[in-house]
Amino acid sequence: MKHLKQILTVTIMLCMSLFAYSQEMASEKPSRVKAADSTRVSQHSPTIAMLWSIIPGGGQIYNKKYWKVPIVYGLLEASGYFLTKYASDMMLYRREFINRRDGNIDKLIPGLADTPDENILALKQTSQRNMEICIAATAIIYTLNFIDAMVDAHLYYFDVSDDLSLQWSPMVMPNPVNKAPSYGVGIVMSLK
Repeated sequence: MKHLKQILTVTIMLCMSLFAYSQEMASEKPSRVKAADSTRVSQHSPTIAMLWSIIPGGGQIYNKKYWKVPIVYGLLEASGYFLTKYASDMMLYRREFINRRDGNIDKLIPGLADTPDENILALKQTSQRNMEICIAATAIIYTLNFIDAMVDAHLYYFDVSDDLSLQWSPMVMPNPVNKAPSYGVGIVMSLK
């Protein structure tokens, strides 16, 4: 429970700092519309992408990367499923251990009758650890949702032309230590 509070505190502080940073950035940007222009030029904004990312997948939709939305929701659904599974397992083993300790024989689970008390406690602790890992995974996935949306928004107008190429090929190089050939991969970046 101690780790859960720390993870939630860090996640909330991170979100609050991102919102404060986005408001600061928005206030410093000059207006993109000239007084003589009658039409407004819309720019793709990383701040808006981050704000849309409050809703999981919203930043990806804003950036027109629709194929990423099922990935975000799939990862969040998987972590949520395992989170609830391990939380219910932990509560089950916790109740079983407390009922054994208090002598409530009528409330014991028949399937766990042959399991020693130490193993029930170990199963409860393992389920709790796995639940905390799932909480951390959910927070990481949600944070990566923000980061991906902001990076995509920053690189929205980035030009990747045909003038850049990256090629890789296998290489054989002599090894000066033992005179045997060394095998590897050579990466060549050419600018045309």
